[in-house]
Amino acid sequence: MQKHIIYFFWLLFPIGALAQTETPVVKYTVEQYIEKYSAIAVDEMYRSRIPASITLAQGILESGNGNSRLSRDANNHFGIKCKSTWKGQIIYEDDDAPQECFRKYDAAIDSYRDHSDFLMNNARYAFLFDLEPTDYKSWAAGLKKAGYATNPQYAELLITFIERHQLHRFDLVKLSEEEDRELKEEKAEQIKSYGKEFTNNGVPAIIAKPSDSYAQIALDYGLKVYQIYRNNDLTKDAICKGGDTIYLKQKKSKTDSMYYLVQGNETMHWISQRHAIKLDKLLEKNLMVLGDEPMVGEQIFLNKKREKAPALRSGVVALPVQTTTPGVVDVDSVKVDTNYSTVVYDNAEKNIETQKPVDQKLEADTLHAFKENLSFFHTVQKGETLFGISRKYHVRVDAVKYLNLLSGDSIEVGQRLIINPAIKSADTKEPQAIPGVHVVREGETLYGIAGMYGLPVADLKATNNLTTDIIHTGMQLVVVPVSPIGEVKTTNKTESEEVYHLIIKGETLYSISRKYGVPVEKIKELNYPLGEALTSGQKIRVR
Repeated sequence: MQKHIIYFFWLLFPIGALAQTETPVVKYTVEQYIEKYSAIAVDEMYRSRIPASITLAQGILESGNGNSRLSRDANNHFGIKCKSTWKGQIIYEDDDAPQECFRKYDAAIDSYRDHSDFLMNNARYAFLFDLEPTDYKSWAAGLKKAGYATNPQYAELLITFIERHQLHRFDLVKLSEEEDRELKEEKAEQIKSYGKEFTNNGVPAIIAKPSDSYAQIALDYGLKVYQIYRNNDLTKDAICKGGDTIYLKQKKSKTDSMYYLVQGNETMHWISQRHAIKLDKLLEKNLMVLGDEPMVGEQIFLNKKREKAPALRSGVVALPVQTTTPGVVDVDSVKVDTNYSTVVYDNAEKNIETQKPVDQKLEADTLHAFKENLSFFHTVQKGETLFGISRKYHVRVDAVKYLNLLSGDSIEVGQRLIINPAIKSADTKEPQAIPGVHVVREGETLYGIAGMYGLPVADLKATNNLTTDIIHTGMQLVVVPVSPIGEVKTTNKTESEEVYHLIIKGETLYSISRKYGVPVEKIKELNYPLGEALTSGQKIRVR
């Protein structure tokens, strides 16, 4: 029956008609991807302090050199899912479940920025931003420790890929004078968004916005992240909340006021922030230890040391003093694991070392669709050949050689090879699928094939008399073209088509030029007499 259906559709859609389909999408090699996106990675490094080498390696491995459907059709290079906070465009793709929602961006730079912002706004990664942008090895280790991916080899995989393709050279790239000026202007606009800086007890401070993070604030004000934590007596598990007072310098040891009357479930940390007094000094003045909390109505001394400790709230257990010896201590039958510290150090590597690792039984960050089989190592065993290894993982020999910079076919026992099933071939001219008959390949799903041709799954099943979603490698599926016969479908804008951009608060000519890949001077020329100052809501032409 299936053969008759195939024959019928080949009669219905002659070869001449099938030839008038969309031009095959150009595939990128690693080198082409680097050439196209390295400038964006460098820009992000100066904006966020994330090494350009780390960002590029993640983008290459997670998008298959930019050849994945998400990166091609949605400019989504990091597999970032929608989530409830996303208000932009969306695209559906098979992942852990069929047709999951992913973010769609206007340009690749938006994907890169979203990826950087995700790391900056997640407390688990905050201490990475105290590392030097040239320290890609510590960044890789920190990402793994914080749970970016559950693959136990993730850090080593990133480091190996970076070194084999010399991506760390981009960590040393310097900005031009114009780029540096534009970056400073962008940061100046960002600082304005915090509102007016004020002082309390002589200490400068700001009020955090709802979407802020300690890492973002530190970057904007030219501080180290540990300084924000130290200035505000924060522990590693603290979360930045809108409305919080954030001190930009260390608080004082006392105030001119003598007392504060506890009025509710106020904590000693809250009182220390309210009066800009160091928490340890406040506890010392009141004969208290970390974890003690006063009862309502008690007086808290702010200037001098008291003679008798205040009454404490019941049910509050004092925290043990931080020890340097790993182990478990028993405090009033409450066991506290001191293998990992909540203390913040001025040494970024120490903070990573003492960071409690994410439970590997849990999923990695679900915002990212990082697949465990996306990239991994294969250790060559005795008797193995490149051909045998390629067959095992359903990739071509040239793809294995390409990712590992192998010039010949010889490999050695114990050699570690990077395997990426998303990069099945190094041949960028490999034919793309066209409507007619689709031969099912290894790992393909009915949902994925339907998405490839822009067809509803139900239509694909009906056309092929399928009663289930199960398909097999080698199966031939009849695919009916979506566009009318003779119509050439294209999604690319012509060079002559005008493109306009609506300016949002904080944007600069530099950031807009990077977004659209158009020089600043060209944008000025298209919008003469446009100056450097931009207004929110202003519409300008970019092409």
